[in-house]
Amino acid sequence: MSATHFILSAICIGIANTCIEWFVIGFLFHKSQSLTPNTWKPESGRSYMYSTLLSFLFGALFTLFYFKIGSNYVISGNLWSHIKLGIICFACFGFVFEISNAIYINYNKKFVFGKLIASCLSIVAATIIAGLFSWK
Repeated sequence: MSATHFILSAICIGIANTCIEWFVIGFLFHKSQSLTPNTWKPESGRSYMYSTLLSFLFGALFTLFYFKIGSNYVISGNLWSHIKLGIICFACFGFVFEISNAIYINYNKKFVFGKLIASCLSIVAATIIAGLFSWK
C-alpha cells in the first residue's frame, strides 16, 4: 500500500460516508428525527464542518484497519467477500453502538432504524472502497 492509495481511500470513504449519512439520515429519516426536538442541538455550518471532518477521520481509520487487519480476511477482487466483512464489522461495532445510544438518548424508533441503515451502508461502502485501493 502506498501513501497515495491510503490518502485516496480515506478521502473516498469520507465522501461516501458523508453522502450516505446525508441521504439516509438527512433526507429519508429527517422527519423522524424532528419528532424528538429536545434531543437535538441547532444545526450550523460549524456542525456540518465537524461532521464532515469526522467522516474523513473515519475514512483514514477504516483504511488503516482494512490494510492492517481486514485485508487478511477477504478474497482479493471478490465483492461479496468485502460485503461480508463490512456486515461483520457493522454487527460488531456499528449495530451495538447505535442500539446502545438508542437506549439512553431520546431517539424516535424510525430514526434509530435510519441510523442503523446509514451505519451499515457506511461500513460496507468503506470495506468495498478500501478493497478497491488495496493491491497486493
